Amino acid sequence: MDYPSDPSVHAESSSNSADALSAHLADDLMSTSAGEWHTFYDLLSRRLETAGLAPVSFFLNYGYVPTDSNNESSFTIRDGTFNADSVRLVFEVIGSLDLNGRTIVDIGCGRGGTAALVADNFKAHVTGVDMSSEAIAFCRKTHLNPSAHFMVGDALNIPLDDASCDVIINLESSHSYSNLTRFLDEVRRISRPGAWFLHSDLLGVEDWDHVRMRLKALGFITECDRDITANVLAARDQASDSWDRVFGDGSPRVANFLALPGSSMYEQLRARTWEYRIVRSHVPAV
Repeated sequence: MDYPSDPSVHAESSSNSADALSAHLADDLMSTSAGEWHTFYDLLSRRLETAGLAPVSFFLNYGYVPTDSNNESSFTIRDGTFNADSVRLVFEVIGSLDLNGRTIVDIGCGRGGTAALVADNFKAHVTGVDMSSEAIAFCRKTHLNPSAHFMVGDALNIPLDDASCDVIINLESSHSYSNLTRFLDEVRRISRPGAWFLHSDLLGVEDWDHVRMRLKALGFITECDRDITANVLAARDQASDSWDRVFGDGSPRVANFLALPGSSMYEQLRARTWEYRIVRSHVPAV
């Protein structure tokens, strides 16, 4: 989730920009409030713009690197693909599902990388929803596939009609929400009979237990509940050098946000205090 540059930010030095970024993250990343997350992502995107690396911000997910044969993507990532690990994560979340002919929404779409990727690879109607009007303006300007549309909206009050979606995607976003229960209730509300909910994120073990129980209570049937923490950590190992080019300040809070090797978040993922999972579930068809 990131947004276009603000001219006033260009005057900031790299260190000042990094300090501003860090100021909006709690030492314990998961204690960062929803408002602080919003401000942080806003500043982060401006930092990326200032650094001349705006294309990186199409995808800010942690990425996925295969570590064994237990992979689910039906797509081959071509050599030279930009942000290949992040693209691979999106395809792993989709797995073998055929999304052709579906009405799809990507909640927390940020700069629209996931929504655009889905629109480019499936014949489907895709809507990206994000709470930032700046992010949505960027998506509308940048992602020109006529099958992809973008709108401003809150994940806790999704601006879509009841039973209007065949597929709901939520990738590395829900950890910043103030109320997971409310979000899951909204996912159920907009789900048509037979709809799929494709959810992937890093959450605490107890939070994942809550997600499972709430999905069951809402009538979802879980077909995949897969721990991909090792794959994500492998991607973080590969990504550290490129992110150092963006920040280069050694900020422990920013390193924690990026889950760079040696950071608290990286170590908590490695210890499985936090887990990065793919949960793929659906409501019964009538």
